[in-house]
Amino acid sequence: MKKLLLLSFLTLSASVALVSCLKKEYNPPPDTSKEDPALPVNITIAQLKQLYAGSVSAVEIDTNLTIYGIVTTDDKSGNFYKQFTIEDSTGGITIQVDGGSLYTKLPIGRKVYVKLSGLYYGFYNKLPQIGYATGTSGSTSGIPVALLDNYVVRANYPNPVPVTKFNGLAALQAVNNGMLNRLVEIDSVEIVTEDIGKTYAQPSTISSGTSITIKDCNGKTIVLRNSAYANFQSYIVPGGKGKITALYTTFNATPQLVIRDTSDLQMYGTRCDGSTANTKYLLNDPFDNLNNWTSQNVSGAQVWSIATFGNPKPCAFMSGFANSINNANEDWLISKELDLTGYNKVTFSFDNAGNYSGNALECYISSDYNGTGLPSTATWTLLPAIYDVAPNFVFTNSGNIDLSAYKNKKVYIAFKYTSTTSAASSWELDNVKVTAE
Repeated sequence: MKKLLLLSFLTLSASVALVSCLKKEYNPPPDTSKEDPALPVNITIAQLKQLYAGSVSAVEIDTNLTIYGIVTTDDKSGNFYKQFTIEDSTGGITIQVDGGSLYTKLPIGRKVYVKLSGLYYGFYNKLPQIGYATGTSGSTSGIPVALLDNYVVRANYPNPVPVTKFNGLAALQAVNNGMLNRLVEIDSVEIVTEDIGKTYAQPSTISSGTSITIKDCNGKTIVLRNSAYANFQSYIVPGGKGKITALYTTFNATPQLVIRDTSDLQMYGTRCDGSTANTKYLLNDPFDNLNNWTSQNVSGAQVWSIATFGNPKPCAFMSGFANSINNANEDWLISKELDLTGYNKVTFSFDNAGNYSGNALECYISSDYNGTGLPSTATWTLLPAIYDVAPNFVFTNSGNIDLSAYKNKKVYIAFKYTSTTSAASSWELDNVKVTAE
């Protein structure tokens, strides 16, 4: 009997273990082999680029050329898609592959050889690339995964990853195209104030990619481009000054940086203007929705909503003009409760754009609103702000409004819109920020 019970227990344990194993996602580690097949290399990456420098569309490589390089970017974080980049001592090039999870075989730091005969040299918006066939507008399609080993030969891993260092953006911009598809490290840079507190990228429902602006202390700027499908899409960008490591790319005439993951941004130092990286965002709303707000309709049929335009799109929108007539309205957009306790400095700002004749938008603050009900139940103080006065919706920043007089209080911020049957202006509202130190 004891033997029977033991046998049953062992059988059950084995079944559970098997089911557990089947449920786990198997992700084989990179091969750490030290073997290098030492294939003959007869052209450098820089020479390859020079060979096809005059091309404006994808060209088939019909000679037996072989390059080598160290993998500098992979698709592990999702910020790079169906591609990896290699670099030798002369330059870098992107390899297009029609498949994912490339990092399991081609991780950053692996040495590879690429046999080019039969592949295509092309461009994606003027960025050089290698692929399997011609794509659209001079680009190339990805090498089929089933054929990848015919062209890309894996060598030893790991290897030191090449990176070219720059102090500030001026030196990088001086060499410009010579650094395309190369890993660069730029020191003494920061994310511009307007983008601090934003996520690395907007959700994929809004855009496939988002541009964040990087600047140095001399005011020079460059675009940091992030994918909506990166696993760090929803993370907040850092607010200090420091260094960034990224692939230097281009989108037509616009230079861009693309990071491999968030560890490529080491920005924790004091900013160029002397402010610290410890600034906290109590509210940072690009108006993807109205989740941080309560819309209070005092009068009229129109209400605050989300519009498909903005700075960038979307934004909050209000207009009393509907059904081809002006309508009388009073509508408030009231923020969630903001707790200013424990901060010495609190600053508020927003972007706005108006059009058509009618009353200007107004902004208020209250420390006795209870979070529900009509705004008339509380005391509201008008805040000084700069509003758009140009025609045709010109986004204007309100300026930094000091809320330090309300420190250690819990407050609500509100935007008040009014219109009449004679005049009903339209207002767009975006990028509301409340920062505290």
